Order: sequence, then structure tokens, then C-alpha cells
Amino acid sequence: MPVLDYGHLLAPGGLYRAQIAVRTVMAWPDIADEQSRREYVATLMSIHLADLKAKRDALPDPAAADGWEDTILAIEQHEAWMATHEEFEAWFDEAGGHATVSMAPGFRFFEKDMEKRVGGWFAAGLILALVRRMAMHHADLPGGASVNKAVFILERVKLPNVPRNSHDLRKAWKTYKPVAHFCAVLFDWFMIAFTHNETPEEVGAAIEGELNESFMMFLSQAEAYLEFGLSYQPPRTKGQILLDPKETWILPQYRPWPEAMSTPQPLTGDLLAAALEYKAPIPSF
Repeated sequence: MPVLDYGHLLAPGGLYRAQIAVRTVMAWPDIADEQSRREYVATLMSIHLADLKAKRDALPDPAAADGWEDTILAIEQHEAWMATHEEFEAWFDEAGGHATVSMAPGFRFFEKDMEKRVGGWFAAGLILALVRRMAMHHADLPGGASVNKAVFILERVKLPNVPRNSHDLRKAWKTYKPVAHFCAVLFDWFMIAFTHNETPEEVGAAIEGELNESFMMFLSQAEAYLEFGLSYQPPRTKGQILLDPKETWILPQYRPWPEAMSTPQPLTGDLLAAALEYKAPIPSF
């Protein structure tokens, strides 16, 4: 099992580092993609370091401050800048530093590459989420709770930014299954933002804000999806577990978050109607 290395969550900058760790394994979930993950982190940290360098000259001079309060405030701002710089520099060096950046395709490439993956992330996450909801609430339906049924449902129910043909859905599941637990939470949060905002820019800003403010909850919900995926055996799979333990990115034992309070809801509306239409394939002997 590959273990997600997100460091100490409660340390300064720990939650941001965890976000970056999750983002990199979602984009490059194959264990062999370590170089791409390192190139992304090194490139991102180089941007942060350049931004910090530009801001350094704008820091107030403690020696020129007017009074003790202004002096203390100026010193605190310098200390905060130095602490942030040390963190980013350490992450930059861990990723290989300038040598890694020199081999990377550039940050704009990474941005566009990740944008192209969103539909696949949502598809993989939805397949896991639908199987979980069916297993918990609709196990009596024909065919049980399976990937085939989840794909069947997604082909028939239009959801935002989600592919609707079987080939793309199965390709997304195969590609992102090792990180489907993260993908599932991302889609859950996307739907909340999508419901309460009008433009794509507003939706993106809302998701970004939630990730920055509540990333512990994101990890908690991902843990619930992960535990289900590593324990559930779909019907007619000869005991095979839904998520492959050898490939799935698991969370470290250090998990300083409360247990996820939300529980999966039963299927309703078009999702339930599509599930009722499904007919399991007849096995050949």
C-alpha cells in the first residue's frame, strides 16, 4: 500500500502541505509517477519562493518603527516571513530543488493538465460513492452494489462535469481508482458549491475556500470512503475488494481529525430510477 506522506498536519503550514500531497497523488496516482509529483511540487514551491522574495523588500524596518508597538509588529512580520520561507524552501529541496524544476514542463502545463483530469476525478469518485450508497441502502436491488451498476447509472443521469459514456467512465475508474476516495469527497464538495453558486469562477472559489478552511474534514470524509473501499467485496467478483490494497493511496496512522459525521444517503430521483433499470449480465459457464 502506498502511504500518503503529508507530514505533521498540526505544524505551521501542515494542512497546506497535506493539500499539495493529495493534489499530486490525484493527478499522478500511479506509484511509478513519483517524478511527475516531484516536478509539480518543486515548480509550485519555486513560485511561492519567488513571491516571498518579491514581498521581502516591502516588510517594515523594525529599526525605523515609531514606538515599541510598531517595532514589535515589524519584528513579528519578519519572523513570519522567515518561517514561511524556511517551510517552502524545505519542501522545495525535498522535491529536488532547481534540478527538478529544470526538467519540469512548467506550471501552466500542470494547471492545464489538472483541469483536464477533473472529469475523470469526478467519474471515479462517483463510482465509489454510488457503490457505497447502494451497498448501504439498496443491497436488495438486482445485481447488488457494483461498479457495472454505477457506470450504468452515470451513463443515464446527467451530472455536471462528468463523462456519460461507458468507455470514458471505465477508463476514469481504472486510472483514478487508487485515489477514488479523494475524488469522491471532491465531487461531494463540488456539488455543494455548484448548488449555492452561479458561475464556474464562484464555484471554484467556494471549493478553494472550503479546502483551505476545512481540510481536516476533507481527510475525515476521504477516510470513510477509503475504509469502505478497502472492505467491500462487490457481487460476482470472487472475493475481490473494491479498491486494490496494493495500489490505493492510504492515509498515515497519524489522523488527528474527528470521525466523519455525515453518512451516505439513499439513492433518490433519477439515480434511483436508473439503478432500478439495471439488469446484471448473465454469467457464462
